[in-house]
Amino acid sequence: MRVKTAAWLCVAAAMTATGSSALAQESPSPILQWFECKWPDMERRMSDYFAAGYGAVWLPPTSRGYLSPSNPNQNSSSAGYDVFDRFALGKPGAQTAYGTEAYFDAVVEEFHRANAQVYVDIVLNHNAGRQTGVQFQQEGGYPGFWMASSNPIVVKQPTHNWGDFHAGTAGGYYQSENPGGARYCLLNGDLLSLIDINQGSVNNFIRQPAEAGNPQNIPGGTIFNTVDPNNRRFYPDQALGTDTINNPGMWFAGPLNSGIFAPPCDVPARNEPATQLTLGRFNTADPMSGDPVAENATGYLLRWVQWMMDVHRVDGFRIDAAKHMPSWFFDTFFDTVVSGRRVTPDGRNVTPFSFVESVEGNDFTFDRYVRKPNGRAAGRYGAGDAYGNRDALDLNGAGSTRDLISANGLGSWSNVLNAMIDQTDDGYHNGTVGVNHIFSHDNGSSGSGGSFPTTPTTKAQGYFAHCFLLFHPGQAKMYHNARGVSRSGSGFYPRAGLTAVFGVEPTSNTLNPAITDLVQLSNFLGRGEYQPKWQDNDVLIFERASPLGGGAYAGNCLVVLNDRYDSGYDQRAITTSFAQGTRLIEMTGNAASVTFDPNGEISDVLVVGAGGALTVRAPRNAVTPTGGASTETNRGYLVYAPALPAGTVAVTPSSGMLASETVSVPHWRRRAFAVPVVTANSFEIALTTTNGDPGAGNNDAADDNAVFRLNAGYQDWNGNGVSDIDYQNDAVPGYEQFVTQHQPLAGTANVNGLYRQAIDATMLPEGMNYLSVVAFRHRTAGWPPLLREWRQGVYVDRLPPTAMMDNPSPLPSGTVQRAFTARALDRTVSRIHLILNPTNVPDPLTLANSNNLATQDDRMDWSRTLTGLVEGANTVLLCAFEESGRGMYEFYTVIVGEPPCDPDVNCDGAVNGFDIQATEEAVNGDFSNFCQGSADLNGDGSENGFDIETEEQRVNGAPC
Repeated sequence: MRVKTAAWLCVAAAMTATGSSALAQESPSPILQWFECKWPDMERRMSDYFAAGYGAVWLPPTSRGYLSPSNPNQNSSSAGYDVFDRFALGKPGAQTAYGTEAYFDAVVEEFHRANAQVYVDIVLNHNAGRQTGVQFQQEGGYPGFWMASSNPIVVKQPTHNWGDFHAGTAGGYYQSENPGGARYCLLNGDLLSLIDINQGSVNNFIRQPAEAGNPQNIPGGTIFNTVDPNNRRFYPDQALGTDTINNPGMWFAGPLNSGIFAPPCDVPARNEPATQLTLGRFNTADPMSGDPVAENATGYLLRWVQWMMDVHRVDGFRIDAAKHMPSWFFDTFFDTVVSGRRVTPDGRNVTPFSFVESVEGNDFTFDRYVRKPNGRAAGRYGAGDAYGNRDALDLNGAGSTRDLISANGLGSWSNVLNAMIDQTDDGYHNGTVGVNHIFSHDNGSSGSGGSFPTTPTTKAQGYFAHCFLLFHPGQAKMYHNARGVSRSGSGFYPRAGLTAVFGVEPTSNTLNPAITDLVQLSNFLGRGEYQPKWQDNDVLIFERASPLGGGAYAGNCLVVLNDRYDSGYDQRAITTSFAQGTRLIEMTGNAASVTFDPNGEISDVLVVGAGGALTVRAPRNAVTPTGGASTETNRGYLVYAPALPAGTVAVTPSSGMLASETVSVPHWRRRAFAVPVVTANSFEIALTTTNGDPGAGNNDAADDNAVFRLNAGYQDWNGNGVSDIDYQNDAVPGYEQFVTQHQPLAGTANVNGLYRQAIDATMLPEGMNYLSVVAFRHRTAGWPPLLREWRQGVYVDRLPPTAMMDNPSPLPSGTVQRAFTARALDRTVSRIHLILNPTNVPDPLTLANSNNLATQDDRMDWSRTLTGLVEGANTVLLCAFEESGRGMYEFYTVIVGEPPCDPDVNCDGAVNGFDIQATEEAVNGDFSNFCQGSADLNGDGSENGFDIETEEQRVNGAPC
């Protein structure tokens, strides 16, 4: 408040030897781990996700868990870690906890439209719980896997042959979660009683058979592992050819073969030779052209990984329980399969980002499961690291950070910094290794994992620690449990994380931008080296600064953190890389807040003294207003930086808004912020800027440029014939320049800068679109960018929604009730109504109400049972609506009993050549002049030229 100065089965091997390494000094846009939310609810909230500033999402496991076939409810509520059937992503009547395959594909497409990468949690170590019973084996066992059942089938014992799974000993099955317990076996043991897959088994079968009688088919049961022609879609199409992929190999970590790792529970060395793998290609245009082939268990797992990338277009993976699998599986097979498989928005093929869960020490994890460019100069194969893009969750750093949060101000920042895996490769905090996080489904802000977690307190969420997380170099990950999935009984319940990850508290629906402000500030300022300026048990101050050469640095931001929970502040004198006289603005708003700084003790603006000197006050997480009582603020953090451009973005003209929603909508699907609606064929994006530092005295450092991006970018919106900014730009790849008007504020005496761009709305898809506008602070040439970004959804509604009903006409005589189905023909349809024999009103859309609302069965499918059908002609009215309220309607004639023969197909009261013309138009898709329910006039099941011939005969007097 004051200014202060101061091929799956055959692998050919060969050795290669090259090396490379790279450092990561940037903070990429954070990942949001978004759990306990159904796919359609995520899709509906995408504008909130986008506006918050995230760059990627980590989704829970997508495959179905086990449900007994005798259970009348086949919709699973499993969180997904007890995976049973990997290729079953859900279907109507047999959904996962999150929805269906079609819903999943839709939400992935929507994330991509919002320029976010999608990382899915995958389980390759185990299947669902180990089952030994006769009935389970008779039903077919685990889909895609062979249990080596005997003939006749008997209850399986630990010492039996378990086929694709690890067996046990006479004393019982191995376990892999408790090193001090009986029969501990890291790579061969069941994890929490989930059956452990033997990735080294060599049992070759067609694991999803499509044709009966093939001797290579996996032995099937009455329910699972049965022949199904639809299994073809899970296989590549041999007619499309193959791709040969070379892997340079990876080393080095030695074997572990004593103590708890004594054979047969030893851990092999990480020393994999170069390999070559030949892989098929999935036919996404004609999935049923797939060709089932024999493979082993590892081949089955890897084919699923490829299917998830090639067919479902995911961008990478979080790999569950990786330390329980041999490192050769990842180094030799997994990395080869995913190599170059992700397609970027601008069409390049790159290796997707993956990150493992390895609940072990940092050295163990780095030595055996990380494969990416890093800072280790010796003892590793550089070419091997360069080939991969596989990182690890920083579990130890996260654990120490949670300890700091729960220590009530009595912890130590040293414990956090020393625990982080980032230092393991080269000793520096430079973002080269580790996905930095604090909470997850396994370790949250509240919850035990055995029941629904309570809503965490603000204190338990540790805002000051998340400020550290987001400004530390490297990839940050935030965690949110949306509480949008119902489950009961035993099983795993993901723990709580952060609540207001979209800027609103879910239960109260009140604004709380603490986390989203930090996410966005990290995007604006999080670049350059981590340079500690002060560290003690309570206060941590560090700068992010970029090297300019010759020992010079460009300061980007200064982060001030305090873990104490008694009232007040702690003052520290530091030296920074900022030039004398630089004005540093406090960016979080904590210093300017009368709630968080009621006594005016924290500076809104710092002015750098000689030699970069600053005196900084680090606010604690509680305040005592003058004459008042101590109150926890949970705002023990500040971020200072040179002023960024301020301003507003307008989309004009807009015809209204998709309004923010109230508590009447469940919070896990409640849209938090309004979205403008565009109905015109063109609109304009306008950014009006102001100087972000009103006290600067001039506009020398105001905005000197602004750019924009629609959706995933790389599209020409300003009419210059090219996509302006390519992928090699670290700050704004895929963005476009403003050309309608380009008037920077920097270097002028103006009050505002103005950037305008006319947009052809006909080039945008109907429905939600995603606009990002970025303005840059003027800086010295060669310095890294400092920027501000504005994000918002834009709903394009030029056209009505499109939908159709499947007409079952004619129905058997006597039919009075029938389930009717309808299908949306575009993604904007949010509800469909089906109305039987409606009354005649001027606007049929007014007849739609909650009583005739159809049930949504899948992403594009609806159904409703209609009662009251009568003999002869019935009329069914379909009404479809989108979120904006715009609707469409269509009438269908449904015949019960023998269809009447009425050659007057255009209903003009006459039978003549116009009826033949109307039939010809209907056969070609234009039903505007055709009033009957179907153009299949000859009843052969098709609408074609034979129906035109039939109508011509009827018009000329022929009988029906």
